[in-house]
Formats: sequence, structure tokens, C-alpha cells
Amino acid sequence: MEILVEVMRRGNFSGVAKARKLDPATVSRLIAAVETELGMRLFQRTTRQLRPTEAGLAYFERIEPLVEALRQANSAAEQLMEAPRGRLKIASPVSFAEVNLVPLLPDFTAQYPHLDLDLVLTDNDLDLVAEHIDAAIVIGALRDKTSVAHRLSDYVPVVCASPEYLQKHGRPTGPTDLAGHKCLSLALRGFAAGQWKFTCRQTEKTKRVRINEHLRTSNAMALKQCALRGMGITLQARWMIGRELREGRLVDLFPEFEVTAALGDVAAWLVHPSQDYLPKKVRVFVDFLRARFRDGPPGDRDPRVEAASGAP
Repeated sequence: MEILVEVMRRGNFSGVAKARKLDPATVSRLIAAVETELGMRLFQRTTRQLRPTEAGLAYFERIEPLVEALRQANSAAEQLMEAPRGRLKIASPVSFAEVNLVPLLPDFTAQYPHLDLDLVLTDNDLDLVAEHIDAAIVIGALRDKTSVAHRLSDYVPVVCASPEYLQKHGRPTGPTDLAGHKCLSLALRGFAAGQWKFTCRQTEKTKRVRINEHLRTSNAMALKQCALRGMGITLQARWMIGRELREGRLVDLFPEFEVTAALGDVAAWLVHPSQDYLPKKVRVFVDFLRARFRDGPPGDRDPRVEAASGAP
């Protein structure tokens, strides 16, 4: 049946024979045997061309999905018996990958030594299918409704600054004091320009504060480095600065507030193209990453606590 479907698609015996490393006469005999068994002619044959009959087209429409389902079932059974192998193509925003993805890859490749990785680091939107991306991390609201998405982590921003900046310029006592400070902001689609929203954790009252944007950048890692060097006050996701907060190199200025510049629901998502059968190499990567993010993003976890608890 697979050969019959291929002949229908290609419209000739020779192409199928070459792909299958068979003699064209053998392919012709196989098709003739199917026609004999069915009691109908599936192709009109001439010396110059091969054309499907009306009955042949109707038969093809019915058996094509069945042949594809059988192929996927065979592939699934084979993979159950094998370790995942091949090349896995992963995409991620640059800054997020540096802090939260790349540190995990040595453990992943040690666990699956037969997998090779292509790591695409970009802050641009990608067409997963067109770019042949197996899995991608997406930060922000999901726009591609055709992909399968797994929520890895919430976006938890922190207003922070370096001790050096605070010593030189003073510490703001409230959100409205930010108007008199140099602020460093993230310039990305879906984030408000020149404005941060503060919600008091105790009263749940919300206020929007205009800020003096001393620096705007589309790269979160660059923003963190500028803050560490005393250029100003910034709003950063905890998954980017957890270590610096623990070490005191950055100071959380308003722990009593929830703060955001995002205009909608922002999170870190792991997405992959929707498929009837998910390749094993993709499935093990999805399972691995979701397990590693279960207790929070790596960039916001204390490795000393994990070592003491025996966490992976």
C-alpha cells in the first residue's frame, strides 16, 4: 500500500523504483497485483504517461491517511525500543537562554548522549515549521495558536539597583520617587514605554508611575549589566537576577509591591509544533525542561539550597 500511495503522488513507476531501490518492472507488478485483488483498474497506462483512474483517485483518498497512520505507529513502536537520537533544534531568546537554558544543557546531553543539539538564540519571532525548530522557548503572550505550549514559569519582575548607585543617588522611599532617578527599561513589544505599574501587596491598590528612561534596550542581559555597573534603577524578571539579589549585587527596592511593565500576561513558555505523533527526541526534551522548571526557573534558584536538598 505504501508503494501504491507513492506512485499516486509521483505519477510514475521509475521515481518510486529509484527511491525504493527496486526495478520499475517490480513496482509495476506490485500495482498490477493490487488491481487484480481489487478487481478494478487504478491507473491508465500509456507509453508516455501514467494517470490514475477515477476509481484510483477515490481509493487513494481513502488509503492515504491509513498508510500515514501505519507509518506513525511503526515509528512509535521503533522509538519505544531505542534511545532518542538525531539532531534536536531548539530556539530561545538570547538573555533567557544564557541564564536559564544553557546551564541545563550539559545534564541533558549527558542523559541523552545520542542527541546532538542546534541552539538558535534570537529575540525575533520564528516560524517553527518553516525554520524546522523542534522546540522553542517563548517569552510573553502566545501568538501562535497552532503550536503546543507548556508554561514553564511566571514573569515576576523586581525593581532593583546596585548598592553603588543607591549610595551615590539615594534610595527611593516610594514608587513616585522614581521620577527623580535614572531608570533602565526593557524596550520590547508588549511592554509599556516609560511607565511601570505598582500594586501594593497589602491593600491591592494599583498606581502607574512615569519613569525617566535613561536607557532603553531590547536585551535583558545588557540591561542587567548596566544596572550592576550603577547606571540606574531597572525592572528585571527574577529569573534573570535571582543570583545577583542573593549575593547583594542588586537590591530589591520595593518588595511590598508587585511591579510590571508588561501590558498583558507574560510568562516563559516551551512550545513545539503540533503533531499527531511527537518525536521521542522532542518529548524527552519537553519532559526534562518541565522537570527542571518545576521548582522555579534556574536563574531564580539558590544552587546551595538545591545541593543540600539533593535536587537535580
